[in-house]
Amino acid sequence: MTSSPNPSCLRDVRARAFTVVELLVAVSVLTLIVLVLYGMFDQVQKALRGNVAQVDVLEGGRAAMQLLSKEMEQMDPGKVPGSTNLFISMTAPPYQQAMLDPGTNRLNLLDQVFFLSHLNKTWIGTGYRVLSLNSNGIPTALAENGAGTLCRYSFTNVSDADFPNLAPPANAPNSPRTNLCWQVMNRVLMNGIVSPPLSNLTNYQPVLEGVVHFHVRAFDRNGFLITNSFNTNIASGFQIWSNRFKNDLEYAYTFTNQALPSDLEVEVGILEPHVLERFKAFPDSNPTVASNYLARQAGAVHLFQQRIPVRTAK
Repeated sequence: MTSSPNPSCLRDVRARAFTVVELLVAVSVLTLIVLVLYGMFDQVQKALRGNVAQVDVLEGGRAAMQLLSKEMEQMDPGKVPGSTNLFISMTAPPYQQAMLDPGTNRLNLLDQVFFLSHLNKTWIGTGYRVLSLNSNGIPTALAENGAGTLCRYSFTNVSDADFPNLAPPANAPNSPRTNLCWQVMNRVLMNGIVSPPLSNLTNYQPVLEGVVHFHVRAFDRNGFLITNSFNTNIASGFQIWSNRFKNDLEYAYTFTNQALPSDLEVEVGILEPHVLERFKAFPDSNPTVASNYLARQAGAVHLFQQRIPVRTAK
């Protein structure tokens, strides 16, 4: 005996089923929810990465400024004719980064600094430069494409007895015998800009990566910037050079004998890590592309500035 389906049961089954339109609407809503959640997750991830990068930059910048401040305020004049106490100059022409306001730019400079200090009857010569590193992390050249690593080198094996009779370096036999600047900077000075031999740069140790601006200025005891057109109260024994770049005038200094400025103003600009990685990814064979990219990244630079008193200045 066969039974025929109950028409009322078939109607109930059809009433409980989803139509194709309802399924499409449900899938569309679910897709929209997934996309919104993914967007929120991506924004949270970007914010987290940005916060971590900012913390790293701030910690690195503060540590570098603390190191510079601690060492520079301890500088001491050699009080020997021809001995360089403090040397500041540019290692490359300045470059500009475009700001948000049309027609406005920020001038970035890469300086190098040498200074003397005295500790426990030992004279110490210390130098800072922004350098380019190779794949092994060894400095190989001055950073001339706009960004590099702030590096430090200290020459410490000079006693009080040896300091006045320090032998000149082999590559500069006519240099002042008491000039530790030659041992640290290995410099060749022309119009206030230094071009060191590459062999000396391997002595430098990395301090801070991603530096796009390292600028040091000297001030007298009245708080005025030392220039070549201002009658300053600094003791005799310093030289100054000026270089004009468009409307900006920058200075290079050499303080000798007993001369030292009363204050130094140090500025350091650090590039955010993700921008630095993109900048380093550009091939060395095309530096113009990397320079143009860096010129548009003013918003990714964190600036640190500090006025450092020189305790032994007179």
